[in-house]
Amino acid sequence: MLSGNYKQSKNWLKLLSTLARADYCENRPWFILMAYKLSLTSLREEATALRTIHRLILGLCILTFGLMALGSLTRVMGAGLSCPDWPLCYGQIVPHMDQYIFLEWFHRQIATLVGLGTLLLVGLSWYTRPSLPRWIPWFSVLALALVLFQGVLGALTVTQYLRFDIVTAHLGTAMLYFGTLLAAAAALQPLSKGASKVSWLPQVAIGATVVCYGQIILGGLVASQWALNQCLAGSVLCNVMNNHLFGVVPATLAVLLVAFASWRQKGFRWAAFGLLGLLALQIGLGVTTFYLKLSVQGLTVAHLAVGAALFGSLIWLSVLSLRQRALGLSH
Repeated sequence: MLSGNYKQSKNWLKLLSTLARADYCENRPWFILMAYKLSLTSLREEATALRTIHRLILGLCILTFGLMALGSLTRVMGAGLSCPDWPLCYGQIVPHMDQYIFLEWFHRQIATLVGLGTLLLVGLSWYTRPSLPRWIPWFSVLALALVLFQGVLGALTVTQYLRFDIVTAHLGTAMLYFGTLLAAAAALQPLSKGASKVSWLPQVAIGATVVCYGQIILGGLVASQWALNQCLAGSVLCNVMNNHLFGVVPATLAVLLVAFASWRQKGFRWAAFGLLGLLALQIGLGVTTFYLKLSVQGLTVAHLAVGAALFGSLIWLSVLSLRQRALGLSH
């Protein structure tokens, strides 16, 4: 079984298809022809399985990103307890609707869809495991464990009336699930042929990912306690808000270092432009949100969404650069 991605399998398919042509197979022993055909069938199955799993993971990434943005919108609209019970809403699958109830209800429906998609990923991964890299089925189990834990936190968020530590843990687990999916998708992504040998880019990218995740958690603590509003109104919870503000410095420096390392690395310069753009946008959104005192809900949601995109970009870069370095060492 090939251990690479499905595009590598396609290269083998082309080779075996050439070998299996009538003009090549003429006068060949029957067992050689049978070996060609069996290999061709096996590689086709592997390419199909890898392509299906890769697309499903990418689809879950997009769905999870949208779910996090929707969760942020639900929070800033004050709709987190619009459905006072769980898992139903007012004891019904489809309750009476207003804009607040709809936000919370729709958030739960998308979360259910993510859960079902993860179950599908587990089933497909284990069913087609002979055609997949060994780590994929175990990755799917990890993804399912995170989803189940996230579901428990979602229930507690409602039953514990938006307790700030549970809300923050809910955000942190969502980011972990999102990052896990992105890491797996990047591990199946074809590598750039023009990339040079990688030196210290993976280390700084992984370090920046950890710093960025910590900053997201600090932001979650600010949001879940409405610390900005309380600090500006009466100097309450200012330490919570200040921790997030001070966290901007190491997070910014870490991302700038990764952008510099990417720019110096052939084949990864695209990452430098992307990271710098997301960083500038995130800082701009943070400053604007602060001075507008969270009064523009769309900006608050965008602040979380761009932060998640920056976090995801660092994970993607970390995995690709690690794979590129391993490829360089193998040669």
